[in-house]
Amino acid sequence: MAESQYVQFEGLQHPVALEGAAEIGDILSTVLSAWPHRILETASSTPPFVTIRSVGPQRWEVECADAPNAPRIWDDVNAVCDLVAEMAWERLRSDPGLLCLHAAAIDFGGRLVVVPNARRAGKSTLAIALLRLGRRLYTDDFLPVRVEPEKRTCVGIANGILPRLRLPVPESFSEAFRNDVAQDPGPSNRQYKYLANLPVAPWGENLPLGAMVVLDRRDEPIPPQLSEMTREDAIASLITQNFARTRHAGAILRSIDTLTRNMPIFQLCYHCADEAAEYLSNHPDLAALPAARVTNLAPDDRQAPLDQLGQSAPKFDKGLCYVQAVGVTESVVGEECFLADGSGIGIFRLNPISSAIWKLLEEPTDLTEVVEILSAAFPAVDIEQIAQDSAGLMHDLARARLITPAASDVAAQ
Repeated sequence: MAESQYVQFEGLQHPVALEGAAEIGDILSTVLSAWPHRILETASSTPPFVTIRSVGPQRWEVECADAPNAPRIWDDVNAVCDLVAEMAWERLRSDPGLLCLHAAAIDFGGRLVVVPNARRAGKSTLAIALLRLGRRLYTDDFLPVRVEPEKRTCVGIANGILPRLRLPVPESFSEAFRNDVAQDPGPSNRQYKYLANLPVAPWGENLPLGAMVVLDRRDEPIPPQLSEMTREDAIASLITQNFARTRHAGAILRSIDTLTRNMPIFQLCYHCADEAAEYLSNHPDLAALPAARVTNLAPDDRQAPLDQLGQSAPKFDKGLCYVQAVGVTESVVGEECFLADGSGIGIFRLNPISSAIWKLLEEPTDLTEVVEILSAAFPAVDIEQIAQDSAGLMHDLARARLITPAASDVAAQ
């Protein structure tokens, strides 16, 4: 029988089990050296949330407690990458009051600049470039955020994990950058490398949030440019990058609404991470940032009912009157509206026309009446198009549990 060890990380309720996987333990001690942990030779009183076991030469099986029938097989570095992702989920399960963002976070003069993830946008590479310039890195992957209404603060928490770079490093990067990566002794494979020579903030250290920068990386060479971003686009970006799936959607929406109300939001268009890092480090809008403050937000630690996540909502019936569901959380930003259903499962974005239909549904209204009202308001638009679009929206709202049949129609059925 393979020798087993258990790794208990600070702040996580459940340990990691290593079965005949001492090599994985050695990599963990490097990648997570700034996250306090203990090695246990005997099983703890709580079961592991992840088990990693050897299944052949340089092959490791990663089995998650919440998906025991779907193990993944990796090499050593990818097994650790997989574990780090699961640690983010366990961090949330262990402390449900946290909001967790898929984002990098860098210290700019005692305030965190948050960089949400977007596919191939270069979040981690830019964070590493800033780190090479002397900035302190809180994370290049996931950022736990605590909103503290009583103290009127909003802080990001370091996770103590080394930054991870996707390989190969593009030839467009500076020779110094590529040489530093090549000489770094951190664990690597053909896809990724953890950089051990770049210090990170230790686990649990926290700083107030100061600004958010959304990345728009261009293929063509352009000078970096920082510009203000609308709140509605920022909210949409943070919602899609938040992965506190078990937290109530209304709590997530209210927290993100608060974040975007109380700190500046920018978009960075850039081509080269080296140039962008220099540009951001010297940009006056990111200097002397005030701390993000919280106003008028009561604690909200509701949890989404996991037993409903796989259940479909009742089908939309064109012949019934519908009304806004009870318990919906609403956030109006400019001409757009974001809604979280009362069950806490999903968040829905409405454009101005959709918002108008949502407003009509404050009172029991059927599809025919919605079409009549919109046709009168927009006489130049084809009525068939209005009918089709209205039916589609009401179907989506019903499926998202944001509207329900009016009480009179329910009673008549």
